Amino acid sequence: MTTEKRKEPRMITGVLLLTIAGIAEKILGVILKIPLSGYLTDEGMGYFNSAYSIFSTFYTVSITGLPIATSIMISRSRTNKRTLEIGNIFRVSLFTFIFIGLIGSSVMFFGAEFIANLIDKNNNSPYCIQAIAPILLIICISSSIRGFYQGHQNMLPSAVSELIDAIGKTVLGICFGGYAIKHGYSIEIAAAASIAGITIAHLFGMGFLIITKCISKPDYSYLEEPLDKTNTDSYSSIFKKMMSIAIPITLSSLALGLTSTIDTFTINNIINNENAMAVYGAYTTMAVTLYRLPQAFITPISSSLTPTLSSAIASRNKDKIKITLYSSFKITAIISIPCAVGMGVLARPIISFVYGGSYDPETIRNNAPLLSILSIAIFLMAMLTITSSILQSYGKQSCPVLSMSVGTVVKLLLNIILISRFGIYGAPISTVVSFFVMSLINFIFVFKYADIDVSIFKAFLSPLITIMACIPITVASFFLFSNIFTSERATTLLSILITAVIYVFALFLTKTITKDEIMMLPKGKKIYEKLLNMKIIK
Repeated sequence: MTTEKRKEPRMITGVLLLTIAGIAEKILGVILKIPLSGYLTDEGMGYFNSAYSIFSTFYTVSITGLPIATSIMISRSRTNKRTLEIGNIFRVSLFTFIFIGLIGSSVMFFGAEFIANLIDKNNNSPYCIQAIAPILLIICISSSIRGFYQGHQNMLPSAVSELIDAIGKTVLGICFGGYAIKHGYSIEIAAAASIAGITIAHLFGMGFLIITKCISKPDYSYLEEPLDKTNTDSYSSIFKKMMSIAIPITLSSLALGLTSTIDTFTINNIINNENAMAVYGAYTTMAVTLYRLPQAFITPISSSLTPTLSSAIASRNKDKIKITLYSSFKITAIISIPCAVGMGVLARPIISFVYGGSYDPETIRNNAPLLSILSIAIFLMAMLTITSSILQSYGKQSCPVLSMSVGTVVKLLLNIILISRFGIYGAPISTVVSFFVMSLINFIFVFKYADIDVSIFKAFLSPLITIMACIPITVASFFLFSNIFTSERATTLLSILITAVIYVFALFLTKTITKDEIMMLPKGKKIYEKLLNMKIIK
């Protein structure tokens, strides 16, 4: 048993690896849009973002459910030591992915003009949609391999491939778009060129995963002998099981992805004037992009949670189930609550910090309230993500389908009503309400089916109190530094850094972060000893 504890991959390790990759990807995504917004203007970013939004929906349909299903099934087979079955699960997953990727890419490429006309009758973005279409097949293949490794709780290949994707799409996207503008191509062609660079970047990420899969083999040395190398379900049986898990997850994720797609269709059609695409482009480039940044911290938790919790449930290890559930909620709260509060309070300075060189002050002022509203959804989206992973691990994949379907209907109805009355402000308000509805329904199902009780809300209380105590410091430091520095960017950055340091210190002071949680980290013992020597923790 000691060998197993020492060598088995740990959830927190996976979270850290994917978090680092996710943060880099989000930051580089913002960096990509800063020069692009200067090259392409608001109109061009409208074409770029509308194509990317459509891609996101097709992307969700193509691959979201299958990687999770693959990781769940492989995790269960690992727990039962059925190593032959693991290989068969991967083969079924890969061929299914390739088929779905081909269908999805073909629909986007050959149906690009029809899709573009649905967004706006005068839309010139079919080129963008065609340029992004091949990514579906590329990501389908990549996701199959990622699901294989995540099922083994090995997040390193996924993290490295995401970094390759992020770096490549930033460099190539900027270079291709800048080249097109420099040589006199139209804005829509330049936007398509930027997206073509992103497509090529994902090809490099896929290549890395394929090479890694070919040259490395999973390590089962931590599992107790004997390994079962003969028993496996048939390919048809594996496929049926995979679809029974993947289809509900895909439907629930599709409902979640439709919230952004609803904005794409409704904002342009309801506002319906010559500035509609520019308003949509500025809103999605600034407010929507920034509010999604914290998801880089949350997605790794859910990605690591699903196989870890599935394994604990399969082995009926109640202690591990309890620890995994509580840790996931606690980590999520520690991250999402300060992100939501901080982005809401400092919305205008944050937008100015990131996009000050690309947008005029009036556009930034107009979008700051939109980000403040959307910041509420950061916490709600985090709760929705984690509760969905918990329900999926318990085999209740249909529950998130119901909650997200209801939330999607709420989003659509509120968009139609609120955008008609309040203009662009209706979009973020409807997003917040829809996420609240979805997360509330999910929590009801979690309390019904999972081994959890209301004491879990203690995981939220301490981070909330801590960050609320830090907010006066944030505001005071911002005004103080604004009188010292002429650069608002320096003022914003210093205010955020001071708040972050005080917040982390307060988490240790209030014992929100404990010794047990530090020991779960890679090199946890050394980290704890250093913190002990610094008298930060007892």
